Amino acid sequence: MLKIGFVDHHLNNFHANTFLKLLHEDLASEEVRVVAAWESQPTGEDWCAKNGVERKPSIAEVVRSADALMVLAPDNLADHLALCEQVLPAGKPTFIDKLLSPSLADAHRIVQLAQQHGTPIVSSSALRFAVELEAMRPQLAGTISEAFARGMGEWMGYGVHTVALVAGLMGTGVSRVADVGTPASRFLAIEYADGRRATVEVRNCENMWNVFPWVFGAKVGNTYHVETVKDYNGFYLNLMKMAVRFFKTGQSPVSAQEALEMVGILDASNRSQQAGGAWVTL
Repeated sequence: MLKIGFVDHHLNNFHANTFLKLLHEDLASEEVRVVAAWESQPTGEDWCAKNGVERKPSIAEVVRSADALMVLAPDNLADHLALCEQVLPAGKPTFIDKLLSPSLADAHRIVQLAQQHGTPIVSSSALRFAVELEAMRPQLAGTISEAFARGMGEWMGYGVHTVALVAGLMGTGVSRVADVGTPASRFLAIEYADGRRATVEVRNCENMWNVFPWVFGAKVGNTYHVETVKDYNGFYLNLMKMAVRFFKTGQSPVSAQEALEMVGILDASNRSQQAGGAWVTL
């Protein structure tokens, strides 16, 4: 049995509930179990008691109890560095939810800590493993010349999901970014070192869940392949399948370079808007 520990800001959140269910039920045959958890700001009912997970008084106790760690705090991404500083020195495989950090400096520090202690890490949006994206990739016979993704949400908290769809198609190697949108309606051009480009649109509004589904596409030759993300449970299941493989092998399908590049794109978008939509080098 592979023992997993959760480290979170508050455990009463959608990701903690979803990941626990997937690990214990959908992936029960993988013989993994969340055995310990810690949260800095408990809210509502006792999540640990409700879910049969031992509550630990410190992060250190969670780390000692587990074979692998999951740093969650999906709604408090700025806490990731402080949490990782207490987790990564143990050298145990660590999943960092959604984004390394909204701060590029903090993201680099997290990667440095992992490298310093020889700790395998993986950090990714669940949309990087969308069912529709994984189904599209094998059908793309040839070089992707350009791509796009459209989605919704607050930029530093949700923008990573839409950017991850482009990364899943185009890979790494972004050289510069220009954002000619607004703080609530992002419109990015992303240029790669090889000259290819992608565009990203992310809109934040009250009715966004109803009108802005995640849509993505890739151009090969003179044909565009386009899909809409519909299987929400599927991308979370794929994310947890990836996490379990990572915990067992220590091999991450998302490189530290890609994880850092996600933060770099979000950061460059902000700097581009501040500069009136000018190109900003990563």
